[in-house]
Amino acid sequence: MKRLLLVFTFLTINTCLFAQSLETGIEFYEEGNYERALLIFENLDSPTAQLFTGKSYFALNNFLKAKYYLNKVDSTAEEMMLEAKYTKALADFQLKNFASSLDALYEIKEGSFHPSITRSAYNFYRELNNYLSLNQRYVAFRASAYDNVRLDLVESAVGKVDLSSARALFSAYKSAVTDADTTKYASLKAFLSDSSAYTQRFNQNSRYPKAPSGLAYNIGVALPEFDIESAEFEISQHLYFGIQLAIENFNSENTDQKAFITYRNTEAEASKAASISNDLIWNHDVDAIIGPLFSEVAEELSKYAELYQRPLLTPLANSDSLNLDLNYTYQLNPTFAVQGRTMARHAIQNLGHDTLAVIAERGSLGEPSAIAFLDEARKLGGEVVRYYVEDFSSQGYDISEYVKYFDPNPDEEDILSYNIDAVYAPFTGNIAETLISSLLTNLEAMQSKVTILGSEEWETVNIGSRRLPETNIYYTKTFDLDINSSEVEDFESAFRLRFDTPPNRFAYIGYDAANLILETLKQVQNPVYLKEGLKKFNNYQGLSTDISFKGTHINQEVKIKRIRAE
Repeated sequence: MKRLLLVFTFLTINTCLFAQSLETGIEFYEEGNYERALLIFENLDSPTAQLFTGKSYFALNNFLKAKYYLNKVDSTAEEMMLEAKYTKALADFQLKNFASSLDALYEIKEGSFHPSITRSAYNFYRELNNYLSLNQRYVAFRASAYDNVRLDLVESAVGKVDLSSARALFSAYKSAVTDADTTKYASLKAFLSDSSAYTQRFNQNSRYPKAPSGLAYNIGVALPEFDIESAEFEISQHLYFGIQLAIENFNSENTDQKAFITYRNTEAEASKAASISNDLIWNHDVDAIIGPLFSEVAEELSKYAELYQRPLLTPLANSDSLNLDLNYTYQLNPTFAVQGRTMARHAIQNLGHDTLAVIAERGSLGEPSAIAFLDEARKLGGEVVRYYVEDFSSQGYDISEYVKYFDPNPDEEDILSYNIDAVYAPFTGNIAETLISSLLTNLEAMQSKVTILGSEEWETVNIGSRRLPETNIYYTKTFDLDINSSEVEDFESAFRLRFDTPPNRFAYIGYDAANLILETLKQVQNPVYLKEGLKKFNNYQGLSTDISFKGTHINQEVKIKRIRAE
């Protein structure tokens, strides 16, 4: 009898401890402390513990582990089983297993007698049907176990896809079922046979379907880490801080969708690109990647962006070779060719100059600018009468032999003179200052009044110290911070408060890069449309730069700044 009493007492104590642990775990879960909750739940063996283990992993975006534990929930309590099933449906949605998600939601809404779960399943089922793209709808249609789910996929597509696609879906449903004699079927058949009625309902420029509530966007960030003592340390750090602040602002402003960051260190090695890309896609299912810094790494990452069809946004890269034939790589920083075309339009359309000259160093970053300027000027009816893209290094960077041809009154009789309105000189790199000084000295000797069009390296030129009283300089600038704007002031205050340091210019660029992705996701809702949405993204005024892709993969917004002679 005494032994039985001891056993009973032991079991009673264990039961009490179990109940206390479970209650503590649930408290952690409700507080949002999912990691600490998991430390308790994973050491308990009960349907409730397994349910909350699955829900905790779901909250941490580990959807595969969430499903593993939710599948273990085995209880006679129907409501607990339904909650596990509903959460699995949500996990399948995040994993893009849309057919499994729809089937589970359909089973709950059709077979459950618990009003709250049934209502939630019904609403999510309807939202998910409306949300899917045509290709996602096709895959779910073929994978679903239920004819009624297939019919709902067809019905919800009406008005969202073109008539040909809608009829194809309907025909596929008709072929898949043996008994299609329903009121819904007859109504669809009649409507799809009337092309005029369908055309009135279908608007190919309509807004994208709204995403179901609770959608989580995953943003990968691929940037190199530097030693804290290096000059480059704050480039990556502040880019990341800017991205992080944009994500946090997005989450505070949006209740229906949330965004998360996954960071990976690219170092400076292109060989790291494969492992980083595979990890971000396979283990974190990112919807887009921001980064990297270096062109060699960007070229490798772009290959995997194409392979996995995930947009890659490079915040600083401005190489003209990076974006060739790539559908998923986007450049926030306008290329040198874009800068050249922009300057040509400014010279002809805004300044009224139509007789032009170009001088640039062969093999420099300014060469693509020069070529693009030449092409654009000709398209706009301008005449480039002097065009020199030469190897100046072989001549000791003495460009006087070229600049003399810009003189409207040359001393040498065999030189054909032109009244040149403007000279485009996109000098770049370490030698830019030398070439700028040489050009200005030669123009002084000629007492020139010609307008100078230049690259960003011209920004620091002191034209007032030169004997060129009627000369104005215009130069291109890609990232330009208005320190007097209230938005910049607000950002600086928020940044200081969040990171206890003032932002540098890279923080603003990171903030704009992340907001570009987030604003596009807000427009398109479904990440599958992100590539398309970015190409259509126009007229966005960021803190560091304006952004318009205008149907391309490169930001086309370049500012033209002016230095006056006086």
